Amino acid sequence: MTSVAQLDEVTRTELIERLRRIEGQARGIARMIEEGRECLDVVQQLTAMRAAADSLCVELVQAMLERCFLDGSPPSPQQLARVLKAVVRGGR
Repeated sequence: MTSVAQLDEVTRTELIERLRRIEGQARGIARMIEEGRECLDVVQQLTAMRAAADSLCVELVQAMLERCFLDGSPPSPQQLARVLKAVVRGGR
């Protein structure tokens, strides 16, 4: 299975940039809680952050699979099943 280190530099940089935006969202949400903002506003921001993390996860898996096929070493059915289960279950 492909490791993140095997992805090209541009892809890794893009993934890190997206993760840093999610990090910024988390700091913003923490600030909202400290300020005592409305629960609905906080929940909406948490939902947006979760959607961004889910999207990042899908992009990472897509890049990993593309790299595997470019290298001529597609994942086994068992490996693919493990990855898909992790995505669907949120890593559990």
